[in-house]
Amino acid sequence: MEKGMISVDRWSEGSQVYFLTHLHADHTNGLSPTWKRGPLFCSSVTAKLFPFKFPGFNLSLLSVLDVTHWHSLSLISPSSGLETTVQVMAIDAHHCPGAVMYLFRGEFGCMLYTGDFRWETTSKRAQIGRTTLLNALKNEKLDILYLDNTYCNPLYSFPSREVAAKQVVNIISSHPEHDIIIGIDSLGKEDLLLYISRLLNMKVLMLKMQKNYICDPLPFFVGSNTRNPVGWELKDIL
Repeated sequence: MEKGMISVDRWSEGSQVYFLTHLHADHTNGLSPTWKRGPLFCSSVTAKLFPFKFPGFNLSLLSVLDVTHWHSLSLISPSSGLETTVQVMAIDAHHCPGAVMYLFRGEFGCMLYTGDFRWETTSKRAQIGRTTLLNALKNEKLDILYLDNTYCNPLYSFPSREVAAKQVVNIISSHPEHDIIIGIDSLGKEDLLLYISRLLNMKVLMLKMQKNYICDPLPFFVGSNTRNPVGWELKDIL
């Protein structure tokens, strides 16, 4: 793909269209409420969360991509000046709410930009994502792969989300007389809170603040009743 056509998670000038994989800070560096360099494509969930992350952003710049569907874009080739068609499909990355991969195809061939993803072998959502990718490729091969390999080194061995959630529940269960405070510093821990609440039949309370929790760290209190553990102003969320 020629330079000057598409940027993914990169927000400087010089591209015709921009794509956002998800709303974590390391992928939005350069975005701001006043950013207006071109159309910005993202998933529907990311679009709904966008005003909380960037209050005052011109939402007319956002274009929502339906996951698992091909979308066609008419762009201009910087080298020839002629119109060219690029197709793109958003695929669930199973990283945090709204996170997607992007599969592009056009005159340049077929290119996959993974962004952050977590396709665990035991995850049904990850299996759907893999099936979507293979069905979209059919008999084609990837010509270019942009792979997020932050934890690709075998030295990093993490438990699955399911195992990690069970470990958290076991810790909470083993301390029934204690107040449990969980610090949430980024988007993506919501499933853990739901899991704790449902499995232990406990309420999850959040400290009231003006800003949305995807922007700032917030403590969550887990308890069997609604008493206030430390004098905070709390609201019942689960």
